[in-house]
Amino acid sequence: LLLNSSMDSLVPYVDTDLTLYCSPSHLYLLGKREDVAVQFDRQSGETSLVKGDSIPYADLNEQRMVKAFLGMIELPACPYLVVATDHRMIGFIDGDKPVFQITRTEIVPFTKGTTHLSSEQQEDNRKYLSMLKHMLDCPELYYSAHFDITHTMQRLNGTSPGFLESSLVERADDRFVWNAHLLRPFMSDPNLHRFLMPIINGYINISQTEINGIPFRYILISRRCNRRAGARLWCRGGDNAGNAANYIESEQIVETATHVCSYVIIRGSIPLLWTQEPAVIYKPKMVFTTREDGPQLACLSSHFMNDLALYSRITCVNLVNKGGNEGELAREFNKYIQAGDAYFKGEVLYDFFDFHHECSKMRWHNLSKLINRLDAERQNGGFFQISRAGRFDAAALEQRSVFRVNCVDCLDRTNVVCSLLCLETLQDQLRVLKVLSSGEKLTEFAKFQEVFRETWLGNANAISVQYAGTGALKTDFTRTGKRTTKGAIDDGINSARRYFLNNFYDGFRQDAYDLFLGVYQAQNYKQKPPYVSPFEANRPPLYALVLPSIGLICLAMMLVCILIPAPAEDSQLVYILFWGVAAFSIFAYIYTNGSKFVHRPKLTKLKSE
Repeated sequence: LLLNSSMDSLVPYVDTDLTLYCSPSHLYLLGKREDVAVQFDRQSGETSLVKGDSIPYADLNEQRMVKAFLGMIELPACPYLVVATDHRMIGFIDGDKPVFQITRTEIVPFTKGTTHLSSEQQEDNRKYLSMLKHMLDCPELYYSAHFDITHTMQRLNGTSPGFLESSLVERADDRFVWNAHLLRPFMSDPNLHRFLMPIINGYINISQTEINGIPFRYILISRRCNRRAGARLWCRGGDNAGNAANYIESEQIVETATHVCSYVIIRGSIPLLWTQEPAVIYKPKMVFTTREDGPQLACLSSHFMNDLALYSRITCVNLVNKGGNEGELAREFNKYIQAGDAYFKGEVLYDFFDFHHECSKMRWHNLSKLINRLDAERQNGGFFQISRAGRFDAAALEQRSVFRVNCVDCLDRTNVVCSLLCLETLQDQLRVLKVLSSGEKLTEFAKFQEVFRETWLGNANAISVQYAGTGALKTDFTRTGKRTTKGAIDDGINSARRYFLNNFYDGFRQDAYDLFLGVYQAQNYKQKPPYVSPFEANRPPLYALVLPSIGLICLAMMLVCILIPAPAEDSQLVYILFWGVAAFSIFAYIYTNGSKFVHRPKLTKLKSE
């Protein structure tokens, strides 16, 4: 069995199990060691470190237990502390290091009320708090006080001793620290770092399993990037710095009693300057924000140069449709990869696979054509392996390249292909670790197949909810290895839900992302008048709010006229036609002017602007 030492014997990088004390003038955050506490002045907002025994316990009027301190944000009313008040341990990593999933959070104000604000400021403050709560209610927020889950195993093992001795928040990969903006006010003081808990968003699953009587731990970590993060149709493509929407680094880890192996695969929106703004229609048109080669090439080359510095060699696997709007996007992607080869020097490869065409009419076996085609590059890229004693094994020293998989959303099609590539590599890893013999295949072990499929199903649904607002599509294939009629029906239901959320709710979700991640910073209590509300400045026109309701009333009246007989048939027909024409006219206008009727973000401009 894998041995797990007592958690109490481990020395954490960050203080956990804190106590938050409240007095009329100050807030105090005290760790288990009780040697020092963080003092927050509720009047000035200033932060300082004080001795634990200097807390004025006689003046305290409230206290609460805190699992981890997540940071602070300033809003119109006052600063607010953000803390995790409950968690669930999901397993161990690197032998005996516990990993936790946050299950409850709290937003603690410095002031007791908002009477010092105008009514407009109070309303805005309430909206900001609802956005913060929306972000913190995401069930896929994770942390470990004993292990750096923001870095891959290979990156951690390739660092210097000095790097590993620095504080967790200081050395964490800033791309994946989901609360980086909340922690920023405290980063300049190294003495506070022991209280700062970096968290990631995405997905983590840790399963203890066995094959052939040999126990091992199967772990999947998906780290969601905080740069260019947002809601599906409001956050597409890349930006001028080369950041791509829905960019995720997934790491598959296998731990035995003697060795650790890992394999990394990445996904992200096509890194060009393009948008797909909601417009009521089911599939809005994809629009390139510029047709000039210079900005497009700069976006793509910046993206890949950043990734090459981390992953050495990249094979892009593009799964979009060959025809229509998606086809144009695919051709531009390929064109600029070729144009950027002067920078990439042959280290960025491109492979196209029209997923929907190849797998149409339940022909999902055609995926094997893609996996077989990529097999040589996959084997050449290798995977990371190290012994528990810290000695590198010559058989598989390090991963030398990654696959970068994308479709349009980088969700459903992408997750299917990522899981298949990881399954092939997992089979190789288990053979090297002597868990499988050279002739054995994972398909022969039904119990582990279930573990693997449920892990990747959870990954698909978690990332899909975060980006699109609903569970993933094509999960029947991930769960069972084949496509079913029921799965197709479930996909239809989820697609309808996505349509509604993306058009009539995601403006709020995009605002929540921008506020939480620091893309937008609210005009806070320190700033002098005049106060300008972003919600009032970006309020939709009155007709955009009224016309849909009038259209629904007309439709309801038409149905009433159809169902309830009138004294004269002629008059009934006139009423039906009148209400029907009115409803049709209104909805036709909404359809042709859809962008005016969707729920738009209020805090920032469209992500490409």
